[in-house]
Amino acid sequence: MTMRAARPGAPSHLRVAGDPTTIVTTTLVGAVEQLMLHDAAIRRGTSDPEAIHDARVAVRRIRSHAASLTSVLDVDAIAAPVERLGTFARALGTVRDLDVFLEDLFAESAKVPEAIRADAARIASVVALERGAAIERLRRSMDAPDHAQLLATLMAIAVDPPLRRPARAPDPAVVMESVWKALARRARAADGSSPDPVLHALRIRAKRVRYAAEAVAPFVGDRAAAFARAAARLQDVLGRHQDSVVAIDKLTAVAAAEPALAFAAGWIGAGRERVRVETRAAWPDVWRSLAKKKRRFW
Repeated sequence: MTMRAARPGAPSHLRVAGDPTTIVTTTLVGAVEQLMLHDAAIRRGTSDPEAIHDARVAVRRIRSHAASLTSVLDVDAIAAPVERLGTFARALGTVRDLDVFLEDLFAESAKVPEAIRADAARIASVVALERGAAIERLRRSMDAPDHAQLLATLMAIAVDPPLRRPARAPDPAVVMESVWKALARRARAADGSSPDPVLHALRIRAKRVRYAAEAVAPFVGDRAAAFARAAARLQDVLGRHQDSVVAIDKLTAVAAAEPALAFAAGWIGAGRERVRVETRAAWPDVWRSLAKKKRRFW
């Protein structure tokens, strides 16, 4: 782990090693390269759910890094492409949510009684058709000239980032403090009975904390990487909760649209409800583990 000597009277928290341009460029280029790799695979025609997932993660990382590195980056200079990236993220998210739902649907369908397996298969077919239409809409948007321009703009920003002046190396305390406070404030206000949207928002904050820690980990060391892994555990349990909420909503819609499938949809939905209840009970302990002061590296 690298630490710069502190000035007399200066805070004792860690400083990252490296100049600002190298730090920001390394952070952004890696995320943009991953986006371009998976973007190309999707446009070539792959329907692999992992390609959709990886592209979505890359988009999230870019947007999260743009937010967490505001002490170094001139965010006004990159606001427009970051906003356009949000539109792309939502299109990827539509497909990804259906992929996760299908995965859960297949897992639950294997457990249903023989008498309703045909209905469970029909539900899966309906969702698969919806997923096919969603990925075609996604590909059409990716074939548009403005999408190619967006990717080129993002790479140009990554290789030559607009830095604030005077340029200073990112301070881990500055990078982490705002995202951490936003997460901690929401986590302390929530509990096992909080509405589903509250836990979904909490998951988004956990994700931002994780990505911020991952951004500085190469320049700070193992403690930042360990903290990122702990944040990922909170993100994961809250993510499984949100996936169950989405599945229950979609199954309710299927039952309303096709009453003949209502019994099968309800049976499968009961399995997703168990996951929702279990993850609601589990997340506070995961949060308390993450919130231990000894975990923080800044």
